Amino acid sequence: MTTHETPDAVLFDLDGTLLDTPGAIAGVLARVLELTGRPDVPTDRIRATVGKPLGAVFAELTGLPEEHPDVTAAVALFRELFREEVVPKAADLVFPGIPELLGRLRAEGRRTAICTSKIRASALELLEPAGLLDAFDAVVCHGMAPRGKPHPDLALLAARSVDVAPGRSVVVGDAVDDMRMAAAAGIPAIGVTYGVATRQQLTEAGAGPVADTVEELTRALTPARAHHAPHL
Repeated sequence: MTTHETPDAVLFDLDGTLLDTPGAIAGVLARVLELTGRPDVPTDRIRATVGKPLGAVFAELTGLPEEHPDVTAAVALFRELFREEVVPKAADLVFPGIPELLGRLRAEGRRTAICTSKIRASALELLEPAGLLDAFDAVVCHGMAPRGKPHPDLALLAARSVDVAPGRSVVVGDAVDDMRMAAAAGIPAIGVTYGVATRQQLTEAGAGPVADTVEELTRALTPARAHHAPHL
């Protein structure tokens, strides 16, 4: 697929790409660290972990092995607090323009999939109240493939799940690991800067186009239409 062609499938990251959850995630991470006796982890270090699997996040932030009981307990506490405090607000966290973009892709006959580091239960409990679940043909999550991001496995599974060749797909994400996953899978990638990573970080990790807004993302995903209708 060249930069002038439209992809047959769009594989979306979830947090920071479709929903404005990174701030909420970082806040819950900080609370869990405080409640478990580690209140002094810097905020920027916490936010830099957003988008990774929770076990890896707490292992990194605590310096403990991922299989350590304290890490397991922290993951469970995070999921409990997130479910109580963030999930009920899911509909309000959807980035403006995302429902319209998803509707447009489906109307054009494109296949769509979620490709996230969340486990499936956590992804579904967020997508359903956000009103986005029915917009996707597949929901591919951490634990459904041998390796998570930034390895290629999840992206390749997502493309396979919607019956589209990797080269005819595109990954859309806000994090460095999204771009690295796409590059490893041989799938073009579009970065978005309204999540956690900067334009430079996304580009260095392998992004092609980088969008600062959902409007720019829409144009990047429909370049032929954008060329004829620059004010969309």
